[in-house]
Amino acid sequence: MLEIEDLTAQAGGFRLGGVSLAVAEGECHAVLGPSGSGKSTLLNAVLGTLPVVSGRVLLFGEDLTRLPIERRHLGYVPQHLGLFPHLTVLDNLTYSARARRVPEAEYRPLLDRLTEITGIGALLDRRIATLSGGERQRVALVRALAANPRLVLLDEPFTALNESLRRELWWLVKDLQRERGLTVLMVTHDLTEAHFLAERITVLIDGRQAQSGDKHAVYRRPANTAVARFLGLKNLFPARVLEAGGVDCPLLGGRIGVTGSTLPAGEAWLAIRAEHVALRTPADPPREGETRLNGRFEAVLDLGESALLRFRAATGAVLEVRCGSRVLRKYRLQPGDAGVVGLPANDLFVIPATTPAA
Repeated sequence: MLEIEDLTAQAGGFRLGGVSLAVAEGECHAVLGPSGSGKSTLLNAVLGTLPVVSGRVLLFGEDLTRLPIERRHLGYVPQHLGLFPHLTVLDNLTYSARARRVPEAEYRPLLDRLTEITGIGALLDRRIATLSGGERQRVALVRALAANPRLVLLDEPFTALNESLRRELWWLVKDLQRERGLTVLMVTHDLTEAHFLAERITVLIDGRQAQSGDKHAVYRRPANTAVARFLGLKNLFPARVLEAGGVDCPLLGGRIGVTGSTLPAGEAWLAIRAEHVALRTPADPPREGETRLNGRFEAVLDLGESALLRFRAATGAVLEVRCGSRVLRKYRLQPGDAGVVGLPANDLFVIPATTPAA
């Protein structure tokens, strides 16, 4: 449906270059990255508010790259919503259709259905200034969808809301996707939000496309350390891929077997996610392919449903460990306790040494 081909765009002194991605019909694709990575620049280039230097934007095969914004038929929810405060909710929702002299009989059935789905029927006569943050968010979504756009662009629209309200609106977007086959390209810096809403993700770092693909694949196997760090990976250790197979990592005890590594021999980083580090006891029997480390737990934080621990191995490695609260209670760990952790070979992975980990 949406195809972005080798797109380069310039915003002042910032340059976004070489972005290529595709969004299938009915799919949500999330663009993530640190502040200043080019997320909103990409969205504005697709929307048409920022000229494209090179590359193409295609929608259902139609080249939008040089079309004016009003001919792209896109829905858009900006970060600050862009609602007209002096108008009622209903006037906000119908503004675009009335400005284009679209007969009410054409737009009203869809608007009524969206009003019903989002539960804003009681708000139609209210002015924007009297609405809560969540109500404004719902109005902005309906306004973006009321013209039955081919694609909806979301630019961090839920950032300013509290956690409970944000999750409620995430479910609303899911419901709209199911009800209307909604296709979404969204920008967010929130990993949980992207994981909840999107099927595929693209990570931008410093104006370049660092990685793109299925959200689970990107999360489990970051392409480089910059992506790994952005995705919250703390357990990164300098290593060397060996000619004879396996990986040598002094901080994790030496030579380690890593399942599925295809990197050529040379310098690399060995990584494992915090939730994949297993708690063990000295009495636990060895498990095939698992590296065991003895050491001490420097910090133990009970977060309610989960727990976060910092483990310093005798080898000198410091690992972040995440487990469920039930597991924490089972092991009865306290700061300062000696302990054992296991690193399963299936969960260890190697990252090219193209960028520094720090």
